[in-house]
Amino acid sequence: MNKIELLAPAGNLDILKAAVDAGADAVYCGTGAFNARINAGNLSMEDLEEGCLYAHLRSSKVYLTLNTLVNSYELDEALSVAASAYEAGIDGIIIQDLGLAKEISVKYPDIPLHASTQMNVFGTDDFHTLKEIGFRRIVLPRELSIDEISKRTRIANSNNMTTEVFAHGAVCICYSGLCLFSAMNKSGTRSGNRGLCAQPCREEYKLYNDGLELKKGHLLSPKDRDVIDYIDNLVKAGVSSLKIEGRMRDKNYVVSAVYAYRRIIDAYYEGTLDNELITSVKNDLLVNFNRGGSYTSQYLNGTKPDNLLSGDYPGKYGLKLGRIITTDSKKGTVTFSWNRDLPLPSKGDYLSIRKDNEEICSFPLGKIHETDNSLVVKGLHPDMIVKLARGNDVFLMGHETKLSKNEIKKTPINLSVSIENDIISINALVTDGINNGLYADYDLDLPIDFEGTPLTSDRIISQLKKTGDTPYLVNEVYFVSDNAVKCSVSLINELRRGVLNSLSSEIEESFRRTVMSEFVLPEFPMSNDEQGKDIIMHIYPSIRLNPAILQPGADIYCFSIYDMAIKAVRERVHKYVTQENAKLCVMLPDLYHDRLTKIITNVFDSLKELFGDDFCYCLDSNLLSDGKLYSSYNLKHLLSSGANLFNEKTLNLAADQADGGFISLEVSPAEAVEMVKNSNINSNFYLLLQNLGLVNWMQTDFCPIGNNRKHCDKCSKNSIFDLKQREDGEKELKVIPRNMDCSSQILGPAKNLYQDEEINELNALGFNTISVFTII
Repeated sequence: MNKIELLAPAGNLDILKAAVDAGADAVYCGTGAFNARINAGNLSMEDLEEGCLYAHLRSSKVYLTLNTLVNSYELDEALSVAASAYEAGIDGIIIQDLGLAKEISVKYPDIPLHASTQMNVFGTDDFHTLKEIGFRRIVLPRELSIDEISKRTRIANSNNMTTEVFAHGAVCICYSGLCLFSAMNKSGTRSGNRGLCAQPCREEYKLYNDGLELKKGHLLSPKDRDVIDYIDNLVKAGVSSLKIEGRMRDKNYVVSAVYAYRRIIDAYYEGTLDNELITSVKNDLLVNFNRGGSYTSQYLNGTKPDNLLSGDYPGKYGLKLGRIITTDSKKGTVTFSWNRDLPLPSKGDYLSIRKDNEEICSFPLGKIHETDNSLVVKGLHPDMIVKLARGNDVFLMGHETKLSKNEIKKTPINLSVSIENDIISINALVTDGINNGLYADYDLDLPIDFEGTPLTSDRIISQLKKTGDTPYLVNEVYFVSDNAVKCSVSLINELRRGVLNSLSSEIEESFRRTVMSEFVLPEFPMSNDEQGKDIIMHIYPSIRLNPAILQPGADIYCFSIYDMAIKAVRERVHKYVTQENAKLCVMLPDLYHDRLTKIITNVFDSLKELFGDDFCYCLDSNLLSDGKLYSSYNLKHLLSSGANLFNEKTLNLAADQADGGFISLEVSPAEAVEMVKNSNINSNFYLLLQNLGLVNWMQTDFCPIGNNRKHCDKCSKNSIFDLKQREDGEKELKVIPRNMDCSSQILGPAKNLYQDEEINELNALGFNTISVFTII
C-alpha cells in the first residue's frame, strides 16, 4: 500500500536535509526569484543539486516552488530556472502562473507540474483544462471540506492527476492567490502574488458601522491549521500528499512538525493510532508553534468555526504547562503545577509567565527538578521572581526535537551474499520507496593466504548491517554459504562500503536528467486593423440594502450573485437594466463551495426567464473552466481580477477560454498596454480596465463582522461596513458580508486606474475595452 506523502518545507539546504532525516517523503523549496517566500534563505542551484541527491538517496523527493506571478519580461528567466532545476534533480515544479506553466509544458514536457494552491483550483470543471496544459498534481484550496476534497480528488484521478492538501501551519484568511491586501496596502510594493506578502492580516484593525466603532483588534488573523483529527478522512478521500507550511520557519520547527506527522501517519497505517499518541503529538506541535493557544481545521468538516481567529496572540503563543504554586527569590526557584501528559521542558527551553494573557516575563530554563505533579525550575533573576504571584500561568515557548539514530529516515535495502571461485559477491536491492527495485553488485577476491580465524555467517551479517551514517538501512541479509568464510572483518567492511557506494551511484544515475527543449514556432502578435471600442460597466458589489446607488450611463450593469438570489432585487434590477437598454452581468465569487452551485443555476434560470436567451454576462475568476455553465445559458464569460492575467502568455490562454477579462490589478497601465501589444488576442476579447472606484483587496470564507457565528444577524440592517488600520486610519476599506454563506469581501483603493489616454491607445490599436466603475 502506498502511504500518503508527507511534504515538508525547506527554507535552506540544512533544513532540507533535516526534514528528510525527520521522515519527510518529499520537500519543497525555492531558489530565490519566482517563489512565494523570497525572504526565506532559499537554495542556490548548487544547493538544490546537493539537496536532491541527499533526498533521493534517502527515498525522498524534492519539488521546486515557482509559485508567483511572472511579468512578461521575466518569462525567459523563469523558464531557465525551471530547466536548470529539473537538470539538478527536482521531481516537480509547484507553479501559480498559468502562462508560465503553459510555456514550461510546451517547451519542457518532461517536467512534472503541480498546480499551486495560489492557482485557486476550486471548480469541479477545472481539471480537464489543467490536464491539457500538462499538470500532474493539484494543490487544492484550503477552504474545501472533506466531501469537496473527495469529489475533486476523484475527478483529478480520472484525469490521471493527484491532489495535495494543506495539513499544518499558517493559513491565509483570504482565498489563496486572490489577495491584493499587501500589494495595494501602504507603499504597494509588497505583493503576496510576488513572494513579498507583508502579512497585513496579522495587524490590528477597527471595524465601524455608520461611524460607530463595533470592535477592534486582530480581526483578520487566523490560527494555524492542523489536520491530525482528519487523517483517516483525507486518506480515504484519496489525497496523495499532505503539506506542512513553513519555509520561513527555523529548522527545529520543521523537524518537530515532520516528526509529529510522521508518527501519526505511520501509526495510522500500522493500525496503532490511539488517543495517547494523538495527545502527545498535538502537545508537541503546540509547543513548536501556534497562534491563540490552539489550532483550527478550518472548514474540513463542512462548517465554519467561530474560533478561527488567533485573538490577541497573532504570534507565538506556546503551550500552557500549569500555574505557579510557590516562589522563592532567595533560592531563585519557581514551582508550578505540571501534568505528566504534557511535555517535560529541558534546559535552555523558554518559559513565559503570564497574568490575564499579559506576559510578565520570559526566561531560559536553568536547572529543573521534577516531582509527581509539579516542576521546580531555576533561571529567573530574583528581582523578577518577587513580582510573580501564585496562580500566574506558565507557558512553554519552545522545545528542541531530537531524533534518535533509529528514527532518522533511511532507504531500506536487502543484501544477498554469495561465494564462488574464491570471489565473494554482494547484491544490494532497494525494497521500498521511490527507489524500489534498484539494485547494485560488488565483489572482491577472497585472500588465498588468509591465516586468521574464519568469519561465521552471523558475524558477516552483523558486520554488513553496520551502515552507520550512510543513507541505507539493511533489513535482511541472505547468505548463501553455510561455511565459515576465510577473510578479515576489514574485507567485509570494504565489501559493504563498495556495494553501498555502487547503489548510491545507481540511484544518482536513475535521477539524472537532461532537459530537451521542444521546438516551438514563434508567436507573432495579431494585428487588429479596425478601431476598437470602449464600453462602460458599472459594478455594484452590494445593492441589497442600497438600491438608490444605481446610476445611469452604463452599457453593462454588474451585480453580485448574492444580491441576484433575492427575488425583489432581481426584479428591480431587471426593470432598471431594461429601462437603460443595457446588458446585465452577474458577478460570482472567486471561490465558492459546491452548495452555492445550485443557487447559481437557480438564479440564472430566473434571469433567463426575465431577460430571454441572450440575457447577460458572467464575471468570475474561473480561467480553467470547461465552459459548460456559460454555454448552457448562452452567457458571455468575463474573467475577474482573480484570474491574475499578469503576462501576455496568460492573456493568450485567457482569450482561448473566455470572452474578456481584467488585466491584473497589480500590472500598471503602461505595462498592460505593452502586454496587450505582445499578445495574440483579437478584437473579440474584451479587456476590462478599472477606471474608477474601489477594487477587491480580499475575498474570504470568513466574516469579520460576526466571526462566523451562526445567526449573528449583524449584516441584516447594513450590508457595507468600514475597516480601518489602527496605524493608518485614512485608508478607505469597505467590508461586504454575504449573509447567504457568511463569506465576505474587503474592497480598497486601486493602485492602478486607467485613464482615457491608455484606453484610447488600446482602442486605436484595434482592441476592445470595458471601462469599469465600481459603485458602493
